[in-house]
Amino acid sequence: MSRPVQDLPPLRHAQFGVINSYLVPEADGFTLIDAGVSGLERHVQAVVNRTGRTLRRVVMTHTHPDHIGSVDALKEAFPDLEVLVGAGDAEQMARHGVRATPARLLRGGDSIGSLRVLDTPGHSPGHLAFFDERDGTLYAGDTFVGIPSLRVASVVNALFPLPSIGTEDLARTVRSARELLDVPARFLAPGHGRVLREPLPAMRRAVERAENNTPPHPLMLRLAAAISRRSGIPAELADVGRWPTK
Repeated sequence: MSRPVQDLPPLRHAQFGVINSYLVPEADGFTLIDAGVSGLERHVQAVVNRTGRTLRRVVMTHTHPDHIGSVDALKEAFPDLEVLVGAGDAEQMARHGVRATPARLLRGGDSIGSLRVLDTPGHSPGHLAFFDERDGTLYAGDTFVGIPSLRVASVVNALFPLPSIGTEDLARTVRSARELLDVPARFLAPGHGRVLREPLPAMRRAVERAENNTPPHPLMLRLAAAISRRSGIPAELADVGRWPTK
C-alpha cells in the first residue's frame, strides 16, 4: 500500500554529486523536475518500485544537456509519461537530439499538479522555476547555483563554472533571480547544490552580489572557460569576453 502524499517529501537525486533532479509526489504519482543525464531513468525506476507509485510527468526548468539527458529513456520506460517544457526552450530541446515530443508548452502562471510555473528567463530563453505551495519548495533550476555556495548563475566561480558559462543572458538571469525573492520559499532546491532551508537571506545576498557586478579575475575566467570547453559547452558561451574583468 502506498503512503499518503503528505508523508512523502520531495526526493532529490544528485548525479555525480552535482546534477540535481527532484521527484515530487502527487496524488497520481510522481512529477520529475529535470531529467539529468543518461542513467537517471534507473534511479527513477528504483524509486517507483520501492514506493509503488509511477512517474506521471517530467518537467524541465530548461533544456541544457545536463537537464534533459534521460528524457527519451524515461519515455521508453514510462510510455504514458508527459514531457513538459517551457515554450521558449522547446526548439532547443529538439536541437539537442531529444526525440520525445512535449505534451505541453509551459508559461508562467500555469499549474502542473501542485506546482506553480514561474517564468525565469536568462540562463536559457525559456527557463522556468516551479513553486510547491504545499511545503514552500522553490525549484529554481539554474537561476541560482549552490556549489560551492549560493550565487546567481551570472557570477562565475572557477570551482564549478559550468552553469555560469552556460548562462545565455547574464542580465536577464539577475533580474529573474531578483523576482524570485518575492516567492515565499521555505526551501530552495537548485539545479546544482544542496537544498537550503529558509533560503531568502542567502538568496538576497546572492542577488545583491550579482547586481553589484564585481568583475571576476581574468585568471578565473580563463580557467572557467577551459573547463567549460572540455565539457562541451558551445564556443559562443565559453567566450570569456562576455564578462568584464578586474
